[in-house]
Amino acid sequence: MFHKEMEFTPHHPVIFLSTCEESLYHLIIHRTGIVLRDHQMPVLRSALAEACSYFGYEDIGVLLQQLRQNNNPAPELEFLLTRITIGESYFFRHTEQMSLLRDELLPELIVRKRLLEDYSLRVWSAGCANGQEIYSIVIMLHEMLPDIQRWKLQFLATDINREVLADAVQGCYKAWSLRATPEFIMQRYFAKSSGDYQLRSDICQQVKFAYLNLAEDIFPAAQSDTHVTDIILCRNVFIYLEPNMIRRIMNRFAQCLVSDGLLFLGPADFTNAPDDLEYIQRDATSYFTRKSDAQPELPALAASNADTIVPPEIIEELSNVEKIPPKSVRKTKKSFGDITLIRDLLRTERWYDALLVIDEMIKLQGKSAELLQAKSKALANLGHVSEALQTCEGSLTLDPTEKLTYLLQGTILIESGQFADAESAFRKAIFLDHAFSEAHYQLGLLLIHQGDRAAGLKCLTHALTHAKRASSQHEVHNAPGMTYARFVEIIQDEMSIYANTISNRR
Repeated sequence: MFHKEMEFTPHHPVIFLSTCEESLYHLIIHRTGIVLRDHQMPVLRSALAEACSYFGYEDIGVLLQQLRQNNNPAPELEFLLTRITIGESYFFRHTEQMSLLRDELLPELIVRKRLLEDYSLRVWSAGCANGQEIYSIVIMLHEMLPDIQRWKLQFLATDINREVLADAVQGCYKAWSLRATPEFIMQRYFAKSSGDYQLRSDICQQVKFAYLNLAEDIFPAAQSDTHVTDIILCRNVFIYLEPNMIRRIMNRFAQCLVSDGLLFLGPADFTNAPDDLEYIQRDATSYFTRKSDAQPELPALAASNADTIVPPEIIEELSNVEKIPPKSVRKTKKSFGDITLIRDLLRTERWYDALLVIDEMIKLQGKSAELLQAKSKALANLGHVSEALQTCEGSLTLDPTEKLTYLLQGTILIESGQFADAESAFRKAIFLDHAFSEAHYQLGLLLIHQGDRAAGLKCLTHALTHAKRASSQHEVHNAPGMTYARFVEIIQDEMSIYANTISNRR
Protein backbone atom coordinates (compact mmCIF):
# COMPACT_ATOMS: atom_id res chain seq x y z
CA MET A 1 0.00 0.00 0.00
CA PHE A 2 0.96 3.68 0.07
CA HIS A 3 3.03 3.70 3.23
CA LYS A 4 5.83 1.55 1.85
CA GLU A 5 8.24 2.76 -0.77
CA MET A 6 9.62 0.51 -3.47
CA GLU A 7 13.33 -0.04 -3.87
CA PHE A 8 14.67 2.23 -6.56
CA THR A 9 18.04 2.60 -8.14
CA PRO A 10 18.89 4.96 -11.01
CA HIS A 11 17.62 3.24 -14.10
CA HIS A 12 19.74 2.97 -17.23
CA PRO A 13 17.87 1.32 -20.11
CA VAL A 14 19.79 -1.54 -21.64
CA ILE A 15 17.97 -1.96 -24.94
CA PHE A 16 18.48 1.43 -26.62
CA LEU A 17 19.90 1.33 -30.14
CA SER A 18 21.31 4.86 -30.09
CA THR A 19 22.68 7.45 -27.72
CA CYS A 20 20.03 9.90 -28.98
CA GLU A 21 17.26 7.65 -27.66
CA GLU A 22 18.89 7.44 -24.26
CA SER A 23 19.45 11.21 -24.21
CA LEU A 24 15.79 11.76 -24.99
CA TYR A 25 14.83 9.32 -22.24
CA HIS A 26 16.86 11.25 -19.66
CA LEU A 27 15.49 14.57 -20.93
CA ILE A 28 11.98 13.27 -20.25
CA ILE A 29 12.99 12.29 -16.71
CA HIS A 30 14.53 15.72 -16.10
CA ARG A 31 11.55 17.66 -17.45
CA THR A 32 8.73 15.55 -16.01
CA GLY A 33 10.10 13.08 -13.46
CA ILE A 34 8.59 10.24 -15.50
CA VAL A 35 10.59 6.99 -15.44
CA LEU A 36 10.08 4.18 -17.94
CA ARG A 37 11.15 0.56 -17.48
CA ASP A 38 12.84 -1.67 -20.03
CA HIS A 39 9.56 -3.29 -21.10
CA GLN A 40 8.23 0.20 -21.96
CA MET A 41 11.16 1.13 -24.21
CA PRO A 42 9.54 -0.18 -27.41
CA VAL A 43 6.61 2.17 -26.68
CA LEU A 44 9.03 5.08 -26.27
CA ARG A 45 10.92 4.17 -29.44
CA SER A 46 7.66 4.04 -31.39
CA ALA A 47 6.59 7.38 -29.88
CA LEU A 48 9.89 8.99 -30.92
CA ALA A 49 9.47 7.83 -34.50
CA GLU A 50 5.87 9.00 -34.55
CA ALA A 51 6.91 12.42 -33.18
CA CYS A 52 9.53 12.84 -35.92
CA SER A 53 6.95 12.05 -38.56
CA TYR A 54 4.29 14.32 -37.01
CA PHE A 55 6.57 17.36 -36.59
CA GLY A 56 8.52 16.78 -39.82
CA TYR A 57 11.93 16.09 -38.26
CA GLU A 58 14.47 14.14 -40.26
CA ASP A 59 15.48 11.93 -37.33
CA ILE A 60 15.41 11.78 -33.53
CA GLY A 61 18.65 13.73 -33.36
CA VAL A 62 16.79 16.78 -34.69
CA LEU A 63 13.96 16.08 -32.23
CA LEU A 64 16.47 15.97 -29.36
CA GLN A 65 18.02 19.25 -30.44
CA GLN A 66 14.61 20.92 -30.66
CA LEU A 67 13.60 19.76 -27.18
CA ARG A 68 16.88 20.94 -25.69
CA GLN A 69 16.35 24.40 -27.19
CA ASN A 70 12.74 24.78 -26.00
CA ASN A 71 11.66 25.22 -22.43
CA ASN A 72 8.93 23.05 -21.01
CA PRO A 73 6.13 22.74 -22.07
CA ALA A 74 7.20 22.01 -25.64
CA PRO A 75 4.56 20.56 -28.00
CA GLU A 76 6.99 17.77 -28.94
CA LEU A 77 7.29 16.75 -25.29
CA GLU A 78 3.54 16.78 -24.78
CA PHE A 79 3.12 14.67 -27.91
CA LEU A 80 5.50 12.09 -26.43
CA LEU A 81 3.77 12.11 -23.06
CA THR A 82 0.39 11.30 -24.57
CA ARG A 83 1.90 8.17 -26.07
CA ILE A 84 4.06 6.87 -23.20
CA THR A 85 1.56 7.37 -20.36
CA ILE A 86 -1.86 5.83 -19.90
CA GLY A 87 -4.48 8.57 -19.73
CA GLU A 88 -7.54 6.31 -19.58
CA SER A 89 -9.87 6.91 -16.66
CA TYR A 90 -13.57 6.73 -15.86
CA PHE A 91 -16.14 8.28 -13.56
CA PHE A 92 -16.13 7.11 -9.92
CA ARG A 93 -12.95 5.11 -10.46
CA HIS A 94 -11.50 3.25 -7.42
CA THR A 95 -14.82 2.33 -5.85
CA GLU A 96 -13.43 1.88 -2.34
CA GLN A 97 -12.01 5.40 -2.19
CA MET A 98 -15.08 6.98 -3.74
CA SER A 99 -17.36 5.13 -1.31
CA LEU A 100 -15.22 6.24 1.63
CA LEU A 101 -15.38 9.84 0.43
CA ARG A 102 -19.13 9.74 -0.18
CA ASP A 103 -20.17 7.82 2.95
CA GLU A 104 -17.73 9.05 5.59
CA LEU A 105 -15.06 11.62 4.83
CA LEU A 106 -17.06 14.21 2.90
CA PRO A 107 -20.01 14.10 5.35
CA GLU A 108 -17.58 14.54 8.26
CA LEU A 109 -15.86 17.44 6.51
CA ILE A 110 -19.18 19.10 5.67
CA VAL A 111 -20.39 18.81 9.28
CA ARG A 112 -17.15 20.37 10.58
CA LYS A 113 -17.45 23.26 8.16
CA ARG A 114 -21.11 23.85 9.00
CA LEU A 115 -20.27 24.02 12.72
CA LEU A 116 -17.60 26.61 11.91
CA GLU A 117 -19.99 28.40 9.53
CA ASP A 118 -17.33 27.95 6.86
CA TYR A 119 -19.26 27.23 3.67
CA SER A 120 -16.21 26.81 1.45
CA LEU A 121 -14.54 23.75 -0.02
CA ARG A 122 -11.51 23.46 -2.30
CA VAL A 123 -10.69 20.30 -4.25
CA TRP A 124 -7.68 19.73 -6.53
CA SER A 125 -7.29 16.85 -8.98
CA ALA A 126 -3.57 16.70 -9.85
CA GLY A 127 -3.00 14.68 -13.02
CA CYS A 128 -6.65 14.97 -13.98
CA ALA A 129 -6.44 13.42 -17.47
CA ASN A 130 -9.82 13.89 -19.20
CA GLY A 131 -11.56 15.22 -16.09
CA GLN A 132 -13.59 12.20 -15.00
CA GLU A 133 -12.13 12.28 -11.47
CA ILE A 134 -12.83 15.93 -10.64
CA TYR A 135 -16.26 15.81 -12.28
CA SER A 136 -17.08 12.78 -10.12
CA ILE A 137 -16.38 14.86 -7.01
CA VAL A 138 -18.47 17.76 -8.30
CA ILE A 139 -21.40 15.43 -8.94
CA MET A 140 -20.96 13.83 -5.53
CA LEU A 141 -21.15 17.18 -3.76
CA HIS A 142 -24.20 18.21 -5.79
CA GLU A 143 -25.89 15.08 -4.51
CA MET A 144 -24.79 15.69 -0.90
CA LEU A 145 -25.45 19.43 -0.45
CA PRO A 146 -29.13 20.43 -0.49
CA ASP A 147 -28.02 24.04 0.07
CA ILE A 148 -25.24 23.94 -2.51
CA GLN A 149 -25.97 27.52 -3.64
CA ARG A 150 -24.86 28.65 -0.21
CA TRP A 151 -21.45 27.04 -0.61
CA LYS A 152 -18.35 28.49 -2.21
CA LEU A 153 -16.97 25.45 -4.02
CA GLN A 154 -13.70 25.64 -5.93
CA PHE A 155 -12.55 22.79 -8.13
CA LEU A 156 -9.12 22.75 -9.75
CA ALA A 157 -7.94 20.11 -12.23
CA THR A 158 -4.40 20.14 -13.60
CA ASP A 159 -2.39 18.01 -15.99
CA ILE A 160 0.80 18.11 -18.02
CA ASN A 161 -1.05 17.35 -21.26
CA ARG A 162 -2.88 20.19 -22.99
CA GLU A 163 -4.80 17.84 -25.31
CA VAL A 164 -6.51 16.00 -22.46
CA LEU A 165 -7.22 19.30 -20.70
CA ALA A 166 -8.97 20.61 -23.81
CA ASP A 167 -11.05 17.42 -23.94
CA ALA A 168 -11.85 17.70 -20.22
CA VAL A 169 -13.21 21.24 -20.62
CA GLN A 170 -15.79 19.96 -23.13
CA GLY A 171 -17.13 17.29 -20.77
CA CYS A 172 -18.07 14.87 -23.55
CA TYR A 173 -17.47 11.14 -22.94
CA LYS A 174 -17.97 7.70 -24.43
CA ALA A 175 -20.07 5.12 -22.64
CA TRP A 176 -16.91 3.32 -21.50
CA SER A 177 -16.01 6.29 -19.27
CA LEU A 178 -19.34 5.85 -17.49
CA ARG A 179 -19.10 2.12 -16.85
CA ALA A 180 -19.00 2.58 -13.04
CA THR A 181 -21.59 5.38 -12.98
CA PRO A 182 -25.02 4.66 -11.44
CA GLU A 183 -27.90 4.91 -13.88
CA PHE A 184 -29.64 7.68 -11.93
CA ILE A 185 -26.46 9.80 -12.07
CA MET A 186 -26.25 9.32 -15.84
CA GLN A 187 -29.86 10.41 -16.24
CA ARG A 188 -29.49 13.38 -13.92
CA TYR A 189 -26.19 14.82 -15.14
CA PHE A 190 -25.60 13.60 -18.73
CA ALA A 191 -27.36 14.04 -22.05
CA LYS A 192 -26.87 11.34 -24.68
CA SER A 193 -26.16 12.49 -28.22
CA SER A 194 -24.88 10.41 -31.15
CA GLY A 195 -23.48 7.77 -28.85
CA ASP A 196 -21.63 10.28 -26.65
CA TYR A 197 -22.57 11.51 -23.19
CA GLN A 198 -22.42 15.27 -22.60
CA LEU A 199 -22.02 16.41 -19.00
CA ARG A 200 -24.28 19.25 -17.88
CA SER A 201 -22.73 22.62 -18.69
CA ASP A 202 -23.23 23.98 -15.16
CA ILE A 203 -21.10 21.11 -13.82
CA CYS A 204 -18.38 21.69 -16.42
CA GLN A 205 -18.21 25.39 -15.66
CA GLN A 206 -17.53 24.77 -11.98
CA VAL A 207 -14.09 23.28 -12.70
CA LYS A 208 -10.98 25.26 -13.53
CA PHE A 209 -8.67 23.25 -15.80
CA ALA A 210 -5.05 24.36 -16.04
CA TYR A 211 -1.64 23.16 -17.15
CA LEU A 212 0.66 22.28 -14.24
CA ASN A 213 3.86 20.23 -14.21
CA LEU A 214 4.21 18.66 -10.76
CA ALA A 215 7.92 18.16 -11.42
CA GLU A 216 8.74 21.77 -12.29
CA ASP A 217 6.02 24.27 -11.44
CA ILE A 218 5.70 26.11 -8.13
CA PHE A 219 2.97 25.15 -5.66
CA PRO A 220 1.33 25.92 -3.31
CA ALA A 221 0.56 29.35 -4.72
CA ALA A 222 -2.49 31.58 -4.63
CA GLN A 223 -2.05 32.44 -8.32
CA SER A 224 -2.51 28.80 -9.35
CA ASP A 225 -5.22 28.11 -6.72
CA THR A 226 -3.10 25.32 -5.23
CA HIS A 227 -3.07 26.72 -1.68
CA VAL A 228 -5.30 26.09 1.38
CA THR A 229 -6.84 23.01 -0.26
CA ASP A 230 -9.26 20.68 1.54
CA ILE A 231 -8.87 17.63 -0.72
CA ILE A 232 -6.15 16.64 -3.18
CA LEU A 233 -6.50 13.66 -5.49
CA CYS A 234 -3.34 12.53 -7.27
CA ARG A 235 -4.14 8.99 -8.27
CA ASN A 236 -2.05 6.79 -10.54
CA VAL A 237 0.48 9.55 -11.20
CA PHE A 238 3.33 8.43 -8.95
CA ILE A 239 3.61 5.09 -10.75
CA TYR A 240 5.49 6.99 -13.48
CA LEU A 241 7.78 9.03 -11.20
CA GLU A 242 11.07 8.33 -9.47
CA PRO A 243 11.10 8.34 -5.62
CA ASN A 244 13.05 11.57 -5.10
CA MET A 245 10.55 13.42 -7.26
CA ILE A 246 7.65 11.79 -5.42
CA ARG A 247 9.06 12.91 -2.06
CA ARG A 248 9.36 16.51 -3.27
CA ILE A 249 5.79 16.49 -4.58
CA MET A 250 4.44 14.91 -1.38
CA ASN A 251 6.13 17.61 0.70
CA ARG A 252 4.52 20.27 -1.48
CA PHE A 253 1.12 18.58 -1.27
CA ALA A 254 1.42 18.71 2.51
CA GLN A 255 2.00 22.47 2.29
CA CYS A 256 -1.03 22.84 0.02
CA LEU A 257 -3.45 21.19 2.46
CA VAL A 258 -5.29 22.85 5.30
CA SER A 259 -5.20 21.22 8.74
CA ASP A 260 -7.07 17.88 8.54
CA GLY A 261 -7.02 18.17 4.73
CA LEU A 262 -7.17 14.92 2.75
CA LEU A 263 -4.79 13.49 0.13
CA PHE A 264 -5.72 10.47 -2.01
CA LEU A 265 -3.25 8.49 -4.09
CA GLY A 266 -3.82 5.50 -6.37
CA PRO A 267 -3.62 1.93 -5.05
CA ALA A 268 -0.26 1.37 -6.77
CA ASP A 269 1.27 4.73 -5.79
CA PHE A 270 3.98 3.71 -3.34
CA THR A 271 5.45 6.43 -1.14
CA ASN A 272 6.35 7.42 2.41
CA ALA A 273 4.44 10.20 4.14
CA PRO A 274 6.17 13.47 5.07
CA ASP A 275 6.12 14.40 8.74
CA ASP A 276 3.15 16.74 8.23
CA LEU A 277 0.98 13.95 6.80
CA GLU A 278 -0.55 11.01 8.62
CA TYR A 279 -1.26 7.76 6.80
CA ILE A 280 -4.68 6.25 7.54
CA GLN A 281 -5.90 2.79 6.51
CA ARG A 282 -9.65 2.25 6.23
CA ASP A 283 -10.67 -1.28 5.33
CA ALA A 284 -9.63 -1.90 1.72
CA THR A 285 -8.40 1.63 1.02
CA SER A 286 -6.29 4.40 2.54
CA TYR A 287 -5.49 8.08 2.40
CA PHE A 288 -3.32 10.77 4.01
CA THR A 289 -4.44 13.63 6.22
CA ARG A 290 -2.56 16.74 7.23
CA LYS A 291 -1.95 16.71 10.96
CA SER A 292 -4.06 19.31 12.72
CA ASP A 293 -1.05 20.79 14.50
CA ALA A 294 1.01 21.13 11.30
CA GLN A 295 0.15 24.81 10.83
CA PRO A 296 1.06 27.42 13.46
CA GLU A 297 -1.56 29.78 14.81
CA LEU A 298 -2.13 32.94 12.80
CA PRO A 299 -0.43 35.98 14.38
CA ALA A 300 -2.64 38.71 15.76
CA LEU A 301 -3.58 41.49 13.35
CA ALA A 302 -1.50 44.64 13.48
CA ALA A 303 -4.43 46.57 14.92
CA SER A 304 -4.20 44.45 18.06
CA ASN A 305 -2.33 45.74 21.09
CA ALA A 306 -0.90 42.31 21.78
CA ASP A 307 2.86 41.97 21.52
CA THR A 308 4.12 40.16 18.44
CA ILE A 309 6.74 37.47 18.97
CA VAL A 310 9.25 37.64 16.14
CA PRO A 311 11.49 34.62 15.44
CA PRO A 312 15.06 35.18 16.75
CA GLU A 313 16.68 34.85 13.33
CA ILE A 314 14.63 37.83 12.12
CA ILE A 315 15.35 40.11 15.09
CA GLU A 316 18.77 41.06 13.77
CA GLU A 317 17.33 41.93 10.35
CA LEU A 318 14.64 44.08 11.93
CA SER A 319 17.15 45.94 14.06
CA ASN A 320 18.69 47.30 10.87
CA VAL A 321 15.45 48.95 9.76
CA GLU A 322 15.44 52.65 10.57
CA LYS A 323 12.34 54.07 12.13
CA ILE A 324 10.85 56.61 9.78
CA PRO A 325 7.58 58.58 9.84
CA PRO A 326 4.45 56.80 8.55
CA LYS A 327 3.84 57.04 4.82
CA SER A 328 1.61 59.87 3.71
CA VAL A 329 -1.27 59.28 1.34
CA ARG A 330 0.83 60.67 -1.49
CA LYS A 331 2.50 57.86 -3.50
CA THR A 332 6.26 57.41 -3.26
CA LYS A 333 8.64 54.82 -4.66
CA LYS A 334 9.43 53.38 -1.19
CA SER A 335 6.82 53.11 1.52
CA PHE A 336 9.34 52.33 4.25
CA GLY A 337 13.01 51.92 4.96
CA ASP A 338 13.75 48.36 3.90
CA ILE A 339 11.19 45.92 2.47
CA THR A 340 13.82 43.42 1.32
CA LEU A 341 13.30 41.10 4.29
CA ILE A 342 9.54 40.95 3.76
CA ARG A 343 9.93 40.32 0.06
CA ASP A 344 12.34 37.47 0.77
CA LEU A 345 9.87 35.91 3.22
CA LEU A 346 7.04 36.17 0.69
CA ARG A 347 9.22 34.75 -2.08
CA THR A 348 10.06 31.71 0.06
CA GLU A 349 6.40 31.29 1.11
CA ARG A 350 7.10 31.91 4.79
CA TRP A 351 3.70 33.49 5.22
CA TYR A 352 3.55 33.39 9.03
CA ASP A 353 7.01 34.86 9.44
CA ALA A 354 6.12 37.55 6.92
CA LEU A 355 3.04 38.52 8.96
CA LEU A 356 5.10 38.74 12.13
CA VAL A 357 7.67 41.00 10.51
CA ILE A 358 5.03 43.18 8.81
CA ASP A 359 3.18 43.69 12.10
CA GLU A 360 6.44 44.60 13.82
CA MET A 361 7.32 47.10 11.09
CA ILE A 362 3.85 48.64 11.29
CA LYS A 363 4.48 49.18 15.01
CA LEU A 364 7.79 50.86 14.20
CA GLN A 365 6.74 52.91 11.20
CA GLY A 366 2.97 52.99 10.97
CA LYS A 367 0.80 51.62 8.19
CA SER A 368 1.75 52.07 4.56
CA ALA A 369 0.16 50.97 1.31
CA GLU A 370 3.08 48.66 0.51
CA LEU A 371 3.14 47.03 3.94
CA LEU A 372 -0.60 46.39 3.85
CA GLN A 373 -0.37 44.99 0.33
CA ALA A 374 2.32 42.54 1.50
CA LYS A 375 0.23 41.61 4.53
CA SER A 376 -2.83 41.02 2.38
CA LYS A 377 -0.84 38.68 0.16
CA ALA A 378 0.37 36.64 3.14
CA LEU A 379 -3.13 36.43 4.61
CA ALA A 380 -4.60 35.34 1.27
CA ASN A 381 -2.04 32.55 0.88
CA LEU A 382 -2.93 31.31 4.35
CA GLY A 383 -6.60 31.21 3.41
CA HIS A 384 -7.72 34.11 5.62
CA VAL A 385 -9.78 35.70 2.88
CA SER A 386 -11.85 38.20 4.89
CA GLU A 387 -8.81 39.61 6.67
CA ALA A 388 -6.90 39.71 3.37
CA LEU A 389 -9.67 41.71 1.68
CA GLN A 390 -9.95 44.12 4.59
CA THR A 391 -6.19 44.68 4.57
CA CYS A 392 -6.15 45.10 0.79
CA GLU A 393 -8.84 47.76 1.01
CA GLY A 394 -6.73 49.54 3.62
CA SER A 395 -3.80 49.55 1.22
CA LEU A 396 -5.94 51.02 -1.57
CA THR A 397 -7.21 53.73 0.79
CA LEU A 398 -3.61 54.83 1.28
CA ASP A 399 -2.74 54.48 -2.40
CA PRO A 400 -5.70 54.18 -4.80
CA THR A 401 -3.43 54.21 -7.88
CA GLU A 402 -1.44 51.01 -7.25
CA LYS A 403 -2.19 48.49 -10.01
CA LEU A 404 -0.56 45.60 -8.15
CA THR A 405 -2.94 45.99 -5.22
CA TYR A 406 -5.96 45.89 -7.54
CA LEU A 407 -4.54 42.70 -9.08
CA LEU A 408 -4.18 41.16 -5.63
CA GLN A 409 -7.65 42.34 -4.63
CA GLY A 410 -9.14 40.73 -7.74
CA THR A 411 -7.58 37.33 -7.03
CA ILE A 412 -8.80 37.43 -3.41
CA LEU A 413 -12.31 38.44 -4.49
CA ILE A 414 -12.42 35.43 -6.80
CA GLU A 415 -11.52 33.24 -3.87
CA SER A 416 -14.40 34.73 -1.88
CA GLY A 417 -16.83 34.17 -4.76
CA GLN A 418 -17.31 37.90 -5.53
CA PHE A 419 -16.79 37.58 -9.26
CA ALA A 420 -18.33 40.89 -10.37
CA ASP A 421 -16.17 42.82 -7.90
CA ALA A 422 -13.13 40.81 -9.01
CA GLU A 423 -13.76 41.76 -12.62
CA SER A 424 -14.00 45.40 -11.57
CA ALA A 425 -10.68 45.18 -9.69
CA PHE A 426 -8.88 43.68 -12.70
CA ARG A 427 -10.34 46.34 -15.01
CA LYS A 428 -9.14 49.08 -12.65
CA ALA A 429 -5.63 47.58 -12.77
CA ILE A 430 -5.76 47.55 -16.58
CA PHE A 431 -7.07 51.14 -16.61
CA LEU A 432 -3.98 52.17 -14.63
CA ASP A 433 -1.68 50.21 -16.96
CA HIS A 434 -3.05 49.03 -20.31
CA ALA A 435 0.02 46.81 -20.76
CA PHE A 436 -0.46 44.99 -17.42
CA SER A 437 -0.29 41.42 -18.71
CA GLU A 438 -1.00 39.77 -15.34
CA ALA A 439 -4.30 41.65 -15.00
CA HIS A 440 -5.34 40.82 -18.58
CA TYR A 441 -4.54 37.16 -17.83
CA GLN A 442 -6.56 37.01 -14.60
CA LEU A 443 -9.49 38.83 -16.20
CA GLY A 444 -9.40 36.44 -19.14
CA LEU A 445 -9.54 33.37 -16.91
CA LEU A 446 -12.36 34.90 -14.87
CA LEU A 447 -14.46 35.63 -17.96
CA ILE A 448 -13.84 32.13 -19.32
CA HIS A 449 -14.96 30.50 -16.09
CA GLN A 450 -17.98 32.79 -16.02
CA GLY A 451 -18.99 31.37 -19.40
CA ASP A 452 -17.83 34.20 -21.70
CA ARG A 453 -15.02 32.32 -23.41
CA ALA A 454 -14.77 34.56 -26.45
CA ALA A 455 -14.19 37.67 -24.29
CA GLY A 456 -11.88 35.68 -22.05
CA LEU A 457 -9.73 34.56 -24.97
CA LYS A 458 -9.53 38.16 -26.17
CA CYS A 459 -8.13 39.15 -22.76
CA LEU A 460 -5.66 36.27 -22.86
CA THR A 461 -4.54 37.48 -26.29
CA HIS A 462 -3.83 40.91 -24.80
CA ALA A 463 -1.99 39.24 -21.91
CA LEU A 464 0.14 37.25 -24.33
CA THR A 465 0.99 40.31 -26.43
CA HIS A 466 2.16 42.33 -23.44
CA ALA A 467 3.95 39.41 -21.75
CA LYS A 468 5.99 38.81 -24.91
CA ARG A 469 7.15 42.44 -24.79
CA ALA A 470 8.44 42.09 -21.22
CA SER A 471 12.00 41.02 -20.45
CA SER A 472 11.89 37.24 -20.78
CA GLN A 473 13.89 36.59 -17.60
CA HIS A 474 12.14 39.23 -15.51
CA GLU A 475 10.00 37.77 -12.72
CA VAL A 476 6.20 37.94 -12.85
CA HIS A 477 4.56 39.74 -9.95
CA ASN A 478 2.92 37.49 -7.35
CA ALA A 479 4.63 34.40 -8.81
CA PRO A 480 8.08 33.89 -7.26
CA GLY A 481 10.42 32.04 -9.58
CA MET A 482 8.19 32.45 -12.66
CA THR A 483 9.78 34.39 -15.50
CA TYR A 484 7.88 36.13 -18.27
CA ALA A 485 9.21 33.47 -20.65
CA ARG A 486 7.41 30.82 -18.57
CA PHE A 487 4.36 33.08 -18.21
CA VAL A 488 4.09 33.32 -22.00
CA GLU A 489 4.03 29.52 -22.19
CA ILE A 490 1.30 29.32 -19.53
CA ILE A 491 -0.88 31.84 -21.35
CA GLN A 492 -0.42 29.91 -24.58
CA ASP A 493 -1.43 26.72 -22.77
CA GLU A 494 -4.64 28.32 -21.47
CA MET A 495 -5.48 29.70 -24.91
CA SER A 496 -4.88 26.32 -26.49
CA ILE A 497 -7.18 24.57 -24.00
CA TYR A 498 -10.11 26.94 -24.39
CA ALA A 499 -9.67 27.88 -28.06
CA ASN A 500 -10.00 24.20 -28.93
CA THR A 501 -13.22 24.06 -26.94
CA ILE A 502 -14.76 27.01 -28.79
CA SER A 503 -13.77 25.71 -32.23
CA ASN A 504 -15.19 22.26 -31.42
CA ARG A 505 -18.54 23.78 -30.43
CA ARG A 506 -18.99 25.79 -33.60
